[in-house]
Formats: sequence, structure tokens, C-alpha cells
Amino acid sequence: MRGRPWTSLTVPLTQARFPFDTPLTTVEEEIHESAARLKSIPPIDVVYTSPFQRCIETAERLLRSLGRTDVPVFVHKGLSEVHNPRLLFRARAATLSQTARLWLWRASYQRRSRQLRERFPIKARVVESAWPQVPESELRASLRFHDTILDLAARHPGQQVLVVSHGRAVQVAHEALGVIGRALQVSYAGFVACRARPVQERMGAREGAAEGLRWEDYEPDPLTPSFGVESSYKGGTDFERVSVNIA
Repeated sequence: MRGRPWTSLTVPLTQARFPFDTPLTTVEEEIHESAARLKSIPPIDVVYTSPFQRCIETAERLLRSLGRTDVPVFVHKGLSEVHNPRLLFRARAATLSQTARLWLWRASYQRRSRQLRERFPIKARVVESAWPQVPESELRASLRFHDTILDLAARHPGQQVLVVSHGRAVQVAHEALGVIGRALQVSYAGFVACRARPVQERMGAREGAAEGLRWEDYEPDPLTPSFGVESSYKGGTDFERVSVNIA
């Protein structure tokens, strides 16, 4: 769902003051195509986005493409990119200068992000949430995504929640919600959607993974750039969708 980041170009990362928080490129065909397909599912009730600029811009441009001016948008620090040097700095270990830039970005985020958050018809609000620890392992990031996604699901029972986050969040979302199997491949700028209903016991799902929720079966839409996760409980095949978008 997120357009290609500025870092996907050939511009050196060192030219940016905060090289880990670069904007989208001006090429947005993927966002518009995804927005057109999103119109085929129930209307979005609320949006949660990672604090990274590319995710906020994705949410803003997506809602604009959908013509939605009434959707509240929240920035949640728990949806941030995995905080390890390989992903943030393209390096095996962060230098003192890089670490200082990250702390400065986080400390001044409320002020620095204000102009970006004011682009929405309803100003996006930063919800009370904690930044990831530094450095952060992928295991710890997985636990963070797990807790964040389940918390958002509990806050909005029965609502259509759009989450704009990063690639690792997609896999974690499926695992956190008790879906058997693993998302092996997600197309760039793809999305998947979810629906929640009252809890119902399921064989094969991890106990307590999605307490209070159960995920409906659905027929895959071949026109939607989504992916399915297969499970084999009760000897059958299930396809399930979760409203997580990659960035």
C-alpha cells in the first residue's frame, strides 16, 4: 500500500539529515491502484500509521485517493520499523553520529511531524505509545508488533481498521492473530483486509492469540493485490486476511 520510498532511488542516504525517515518518491501509481481496489471492501473507520514519514504520506495520499475526509488518523510508535542498524542505517552497527540522529529525531518528533500530520482533513494525532528500544532484535520487534496489533484490534471491535506499517508487521499480524502458517511473500504496495466477530474457539489456533476475536473465511478476490495464508486445521484449507499494509 505504501509507495516506493525515497531510499529506493540512487540518492546516497548520507545526504539526508535523518536518512532512516525519508519521504516517498513522486511516483504513486501503486497507491492509486491500491486505493481503487480498497473501494471494494467495507469503508475504513480509522487509520493507524507508523511514525515514519513514508507511512504517514502513504496514509494521507491513500485517503485522498479514496475521497475520505472523515476518517480519524493516529500515529502509533509501536508500528515503527524494526529498530536495528541493518534496516535503519544499512550498516552492521550504528555509529555514534547515527545513534545521536535517531535520538534527536525521536525526541523532537511531536514538533517535527506537526506539518506532516496537518495534511489530513482531521489532523493526525500521535497516540500515547512507546518507541522501540535501541538496538532492537527482530524477535523483540515481533513481540512489539504482536502487542500493538492486538491492542488496536481490541480498541476497535467490529470496525474496519487500516494499518500502515512495515513489512515485518505483515508476518507478525498473521502470527499474532493465531493464523496457522506463515506469510512467505507479500507483493510491494499490497494490502490485505480483515473482519472481526465475537470469539469462537478454533482448532489449531494458538491458545489466547486472538482472545475475543475470530477471523472469517473469505473467497479471495483475484483483482485485489493481497496474499493468503493457508492453514490446515480440521484438515481443510483456510484463507484469512488481516488489515496490515506494508511499508
